[in-house]
Amino acid sequence: MKKRLFSFFYALILLFTPEPFRASAAVTSSFSDVADGATAAAVEALRVMGVLDGYSDGLFHPENSLNRAQFCKMVILATGTEKELGRYGVITVFPDVKPSHWAAAYINLAARGQNIIKGFSDGLFHPERTVTLGQAVTILLRLLGYKDEDVGGVWPDGYMAVAESTGLADGVGSDGSAPLDRGRAAILFANLLRAETASGAALYALSDETTLTSFDGAAGTLVTTDKTYDMEAPRSAPGLVGSRGQVVLKDGKALTFLPMAAGKTTVPAGAVIVQANRSTRGFASLTDGRDGYRIYKNGAEASAADLRTGDVATYSAKNNAVSVCDTRLTAYYENCYPSPDAPTTIELLNGTSFAVLPTAVDMLSAYKPGQLVMFLLSADGQIAGAMDADNAKSSLKTSASGANALRSNAVIINGAGGARLLCGGIEIPVKCAVPESAGAAARLSWDDDKKPRFTALSNAVSGALDLSARKLGSAAFAENVRIYDGDGALLSLSDFNADALPSSGVTSSRADWAGKVDLIVLNGNPNAVVYYGRAEVKIDRTSEKVPVRDPDGRDPDDEDWEPTYQESSESVLLLTVECNGATLGPWAVTRDNVKTGDFVSARLNKNGDGFASVRALKKIDNVAFTAWTGKSAVSAGGVTYSVPENVLCYNRDNGRRMTLENAKAYAKRAALYVEDGIVRALEVKT
Repeated sequence: MKKRLFSFFYALILLFTPEPFRASAAVTSSFSDVADGATAAAVEALRVMGVLDGYSDGLFHPENSLNRAQFCKMVILATGTEKELGRYGVITVFPDVKPSHWAAAYINLAARGQNIIKGFSDGLFHPERTVTLGQAVTILLRLLGYKDEDVGGVWPDGYMAVAESTGLADGVGSDGSAPLDRGRAAILFANLLRAETASGAALYALSDETTLTSFDGAAGTLVTTDKTYDMEAPRSAPGLVGSRGQVVLKDGKALTFLPMAAGKTTVPAGAVIVQANRSTRGFASLTDGRDGYRIYKNGAEASAADLRTGDVATYSAKNNAVSVCDTRLTAYYENCYPSPDAPTTIELLNGTSFAVLPTAVDMLSAYKPGQLVMFLLSADGQIAGAMDADNAKSSLKTSASGANALRSNAVIINGAGGARLLCGGIEIPVKCAVPESAGAAARLSWDDDKKPRFTALSNAVSGALDLSARKLGSAAFAENVRIYDGDGALLSLSDFNADALPSSGVTSSRADWAGKVDLIVLNGNPNAVVYYGRAEVKIDRTSEKVPVRDPDGRDPDDEDWEPTYQESSESVLLLTVECNGATLGPWAVTRDNVKTGDFVSARLNKNGDGFASVRALKKIDNVAFTAWTGKSAVSAGGVTYSVPENVLCYNRDNGRRMTLENAKAYAKRAALYVEDGIVRALEVKT
């Protein structure tokens, strides 16, 4: 034990000296079948942007080839021009792409609206053919303003040469005739986001190089070490957090975060472990003597007064900012690479990989796989220190009171998106099974036979949730508060129908070092039931006679007034939603954002006597029943959607509901209405 403590304090001394090494903050993918770092970075950046996603089996399948229709859709989504699709869904540009084709609007917009695609010599587009790298590069270079006469050479060699010289083809190969798979397509589109047009203009506005610190789901923001950005469409990608890169911007709002290319990302490898509350000892060496640095703790701006014993600090010279993390994880040391004496990567929690900062190697060399160890994590989820789990509480002490300082505080979020370790302000996907009985947020401990034990997170702060005041009970929200529903899905404030929830709606919470609430877990869905059904909108006109001034200008209250009336009318929109087993309404609505025949998702107000929100579902038209896999899944547009057993089926010919089996027997194709990767309704007609 003395040897371990000596190694630990010797390593701390090393941490207070300048380190010449720099290490990359590895991007981890949301998909277990994406292992390559460059591909993972591209996939996550484009997933946040809404350009691509995985399949219903939870995998990305990077090896799957793309067809020409799917690639056209990606082009439109990547350029943010999908708002123009409505004008191009009812025309025919290519004979084999009728308006009924699922990708007709995307193909027609790319061909006629943007003039970046052409058909084959037979006049057809062949949307189902696999797109080649040469075809893909040609389309994207035309998008950037390059013309056939400017490129020259034999196709596709001329376009491939330009793509290589401009960096568009970095990491995707040079064989223009090779089929394009999903993995290389992700890298190609990531290159496009940084590309310049033929005239030298930027395709997208990009921020200065910075470090991503968190996605704030509650506020709908993307947070870097030097600025907070509102997101155009809030999404989270925990695997990007901690990486160096640039924010992709449109009209001042963040579309996504694009990590630097492989081999170019640099973050400080040095780390300082805080030795006493409010102590910045070692920061001068960490920052190489720079003054005026800002401190961010768990993604929120902080000060030296907020530092606690055992916190881990790392530094970004680019932004002159110190990132501090207080996450301490006690776990069994499972495996390492390349060796226990000099590990660069270790595995914990059923094979989850964690990178090791160079300054933590000496501490880790005192341990071997099989031991229970407390790991101190940096803000980007790397191992910055290690201590014997049984003695960690007594090895470091606060300077103020001498009380035991280090305790494991790891919280695992379970449910939507799998199990994720909360590390500062980010989430790290982990490969451990958490029982449902532990709830959406759980503490991790271990029993005597080395098996993990998960305990539901307690409620550190009690009281009602007041979203408008940003308080739980009397405690204020932390700047980086994270709110999850009972299924472990991260929520934003825009997801709530009401401004307040009773205390019974909160199952667990956590307060940070300042007593502010930084984690809230709700009791189920905050908006209770979501109804899916078919909308019917009617206009209710009422009229009445109201008294007015008489011809002599006298008011109705005047003694000699002679009654004079005029008609007064008022129109009210009444909405009814017909669902499976329920009819909602008719209730008055103030906006005409849906029309009769639309399939919608509807949430009720807190009194249950009106609509809190109604939103039209996304329609995917003309999907053949041959695209179904059994009753529970259907593929459309390169995406696989799950189908609930009670999906609402509607016959447009007779206006009646029907079963899924009858719908399949009635017609060969259907219009699908989807939300969150699930078919919520379908409609057939002859």
